Amino acid sequence: MTRFRPGRNGFEQFGEGPLELAADVCVIGGGAGGASTACALTEAGLTVVLLEEGRNWRPQQFQPTASWAFKHLYAGRGTRATRGNCVIPLAGGRGVGGSTLINSAICFRTPEPVLTDWRENHGCEHFDTAWMDACFARIWSTIGVTVNPPEFQRENNRIFKQGADALGLDGKWMARSAPGCTGCGTCNQGCPTGGKLTVDRSFLQLALDTGRVGVYGDCRVEGVETDGGRVVAVTGRTVEPKGYTDAGTFRVKADRFVVCGGAVGSPRFLRANGLASGVVGQNLRIHPTSYALARFDQEIVPWHGVTQGYYVDMWDQGFLLQTFSMPPDQYYLSVPLPGDEGLAVMRDLRHFASGGVVIHDEDSVGHVGSSELVYWLGDQDRRRLLAGVRQVARVYFAAGATEVIAGIHGVPKLRSVDDIDRYILDDIPAVELGLYASHPMGTCRMGADAATSVVDPAGRVWGWDNLHVADASVFPTSLGVNPQVTVMAMGLTIGREVARAMNPD
Repeated sequence: MTRFRPGRNGFEQFGEGPLELAADVCVIGGGAGGASTACALTEAGLTVVLLEEGRNWRPQQFQPTASWAFKHLYAGRGTRATRGNCVIPLAGGRGVGGSTLINSAICFRTPEPVLTDWRENHGCEHFDTAWMDACFARIWSTIGVTVNPPEFQRENNRIFKQGADALGLDGKWMARSAPGCTGCGTCNQGCPTGGKLTVDRSFLQLALDTGRVGVYGDCRVEGVETDGGRVVAVTGRTVEPKGYTDAGTFRVKADRFVVCGGAVGSPRFLRANGLASGVVGQNLRIHPTSYALARFDQEIVPWHGVTQGYYVDMWDQGFLLQTFSMPPDQYYLSVPLPGDEGLAVMRDLRHFASGGVVIHDEDSVGHVGSSELVYWLGDQDRRRLLAGVRQVARVYFAAGATEVIAGIHGVPKLRSVDDIDRYILDDIPAVELGLYASHPMGTCRMGADAATSVVDPAGRVWGWDNLHVADASVFPTSLGVNPQVTVMAMGLTIGREVARAMNPD
């Protein structure tokens, strides 16, 4: 029986029984790509079923502990990582809202050189300057992009600005989709105040306001039914949210399907169901990051304030410097010093600040397999990470730090600026770097040639009439900046193209 119901639906609403749904379009995945795609489609007059494996959450349900967040809001319960010549934790969100539930709300427009490259070398003609400017203007207003005032930034961000100013660097306060931020420092565990405008509360809410979208959380999509060159339906299992066990079944029929499972989930879904081959899963880019901690005589209390509030633009050198913060238990896992030295840092953690480097991956290579994530850090990217850590250390010493701890195993505490080049050498191997990433992209790359891409310039999967992808996986190259705004622009653009294909008049 078809039971399409507009609004937010979860296991509490549909239970264990078989669920049969139908709509004009089925969107698979409720993150930045899925929410913005649903918004574009519903505003074009189409009905949409949006399926998401995770839950529908309300801000007041979030609990400010890493253990709770890893269990409920993170893909793989926070254990997802790449392997290769080093191990890199690769965070991702799980739930209606996707990674916007756990990110730091950072907003950058797509760099114009990147857009130019995509248009000129990858056939992405739909992303012309006028359209993208209109997308960015809409995104800015819809997700409430603003710069949070200094009183909410607090010392971890202000001390980095002080050092960057002393060195004459091109630093700025971060534009963020958190107009109601109070600086509680829990962005990565879910915003408990609702001050961060995640996509479930912005673009998806606009879609819900039309009355033409049914959002179905607790639904894990697994299979497809096809007829010739068309997808007819998707099938899967409903998930009981307390034990995360399979409960019932569902089937969704639609005229068009848009996969928005992210750069890990989308290629796995396509490959597992024989919907794409060739380069699907290849071209993984992740923006690897490394970091440094710096001790000051005054208290910093780094876990208070905007989690990531200040950055330095060194994009011409292939990286950005960005502040970051996290709960004390996560700092403990990040201190690269042994035994008593690491415990001494924890005892004195109130006096430490933290900042890192985000690189624009160039010569690294990776892929998404059926069960593994592989990423080999290239030599050029390794050197740029080291250059960025050196620059972070210089910023902190310029701000008055008494010592800097580089996020590199085997490097002693830096006591002065002279120690930076003495100990952070270019021959440090990748395996010694403290690394992290949260921006997977590129695994269903967009292009004009089916031999080297997975989707065409309108986001349609090669070989299928009615199957599309709209998330970070379609990026033809590494983006170089935090991606949520570009993902939303992808959703709006591909959603527009899907609507045009269905309503050519």
